[in-house]
Amino acid sequence: MKVGAIIAEYNPLHNGHKYQIEKFRREQDIDYIIVIMSGDFTQRGEPAWMPKHLRARTAIMGGADLVLELPVYYATGSAAVFAEGAVAHLNALNCVDALSFGCEGFDAEAGHLEWLERISDILMDEPERYKESLSRSLKCGLSYPAARAEALSELIEMPELLAAPNNILALEYITALKKSCSSIQPIPVARKGNGYHDPDSDCFFASASAIRRAIQCENDIDLQEGLPETSRKIIAAGFQRELPMRPEDLSSMFAASFLRSASDLSRYMDVTEEIANRMLSFFKNYRSLPDFLMKIKNRAFTYSRLCRCAAHILLELDKETFVRAQADDYAYYARVLGFRKDAAPLLGYMKKNTAIPILTKMSSYPETLSGNGRRLLEADIRAADYYRTALQMKYGQTLKNEFNQEIIIL
Repeated sequence: MKVGAIIAEYNPLHNGHKYQIEKFRREQDIDYIIVIMSGDFTQRGEPAWMPKHLRARTAIMGGADLVLELPVYYATGSAAVFAEGAVAHLNALNCVDALSFGCEGFDAEAGHLEWLERISDILMDEPERYKESLSRSLKCGLSYPAARAEALSELIEMPELLAAPNNILALEYITALKKSCSSIQPIPVARKGNGYHDPDSDCFFASASAIRRAIQCENDIDLQEGLPETSRKIIAAGFQRELPMRPEDLSSMFAASFLRSASDLSRYMDVTEEIANRMLSFFKNYRSLPDFLMKIKNRAFTYSRLCRCAAHILLELDKETFVRAQADDYAYYARVLGFRKDAAPLLGYMKKNTAIPILTKMSSYPETLSGNGRRLLEADIRAADYYRTALQMKYGQTLKNEFNQEIIIL
């Protein structure tokens, strides 16, 4: 049995994602594909545009065999934390042979894996020239991602490719695999069609951000050529009932959480004392969450970084729990969101080999998990409760919580 994996958000699953799944399965002779997917909050720190149970359904209908949830502590982390947390879970399953990920701006299958691996080696070894350049750029007020790219540009060719979000994550996946001495083989796939930030939604390989923007502006899902038919139907069924969710929908919740936590903001992940003081100084003019974050961003603190800080404050994701999780190598459990019926052999194989519990019933977690593992899962539950409550307030619907939302079986 050959098992492949993909780390994803599928927010929403579009034709490019479906292409990756099919190409990965076909060219690598994959029997089963596991997707480890963000829950209700994304790596940018924003609430997912559509709920995780709907995204898990689109993943299975789009070709995945099993969907697992990436814990929110990692799903809302930096690119490195996102990658290390996901790779650690795949390692702990002890059954994954290959990891597929997208790249853009070059032919990812024609020798550029070596290019990514070379950069990964620099990041792991940190040669003196790299460290000196990084330090200079940080002192000049650049954000860490920008300073890192500047330092790498002195040592590598094609530095402009590091600006592409998919390439940043690809690099972090390779680095995470190397750091963990993983036996999982990295398989880059060239992104088809438009780039990550391309605003054009009127094409077969439109980006997820372009599709989200077009649906929100036009309120017409049927016009979105970039969506597979299965995704289009699932989105249409949930539209104006369970989606879309937008960052401003959390504005009131964040304000209440911020006021409660204002005296101790720096205990949360990513929140430094400087960021905490900047947030406090701007909060007196608070109107909405996106407006607040746009006002406090600057050259050193990007909007994405501040989004993650806001998510960590709202969801009470503290540094102490995260540091313990890092020390324990991240993975405490694998929570199943959904699977394909004919993937039963995969589930049996996984349960036989895994080093961590496979959670299929939320009601069983108090007996299954303890200590920091329980804290991580309870953070997932808390994140889902915030997300569900915001949706109910927005659309006036009563939605299922984490304990009565069924696993998706197709």
